[in-house]
Amino acid sequence: MIIINSPCSFELAKGPEARREFLMNLYETGLIYDPQLEEAGFDEELKKVTDLIETNSGKIEKIDRWGIRKLAYQIKKKSQGFYAFIYYTSPGQVPKLLESMLRINEHCLRFMTIVPDVPPDFNEQEPRKPSGYGYKRETHDRPKAPARPAENRDTEETKEDI
Repeated sequence: MIIINSPCSFELAKGPEARREFLMNLYETGLIYDPQLEEAGFDEELKKVTDLIETNSGKIEKIDRWGIRKLAYQIKKKSQGFYAFIYYTSPGQVPKLLESMLRINEHCLRFMTIVPDVPPDFNEQEPRKPSGYGYKRETHDRPKAPARPAENRDTEETKEDI
């Protein structure tokens, strides 16, 4: 049964499976590649990922390249990795395709795809910095508290003296 002038006519005509194809979600995929890749090899690997997203009706919002960073623990006998984060909008099937491609990629050490709770600001000029290794915490100049007078224990009365 097809209802022609209803906003729900597409859902009634083809069912919820067809409707899911056209829902676009924002995703963030974090990638860690082998640090022995040269810059051109890393660009080629990122190009494969972005091509897969774009061929499946996705749109790349931002690519955040962090470069080579120290890993918290060794992965495949590597202590460093080439970090990149890709923000994109796509249908729900694209992250599954992307992860299946990355799973068999020998240069990809780790990957993770999430749906951000708060959409990031893509217009900010300064790239975000990780809070972990290699960055000092900002310290604020605070006035020091005045020194407390030393208490004289001999003059204080205790329960035993009373």
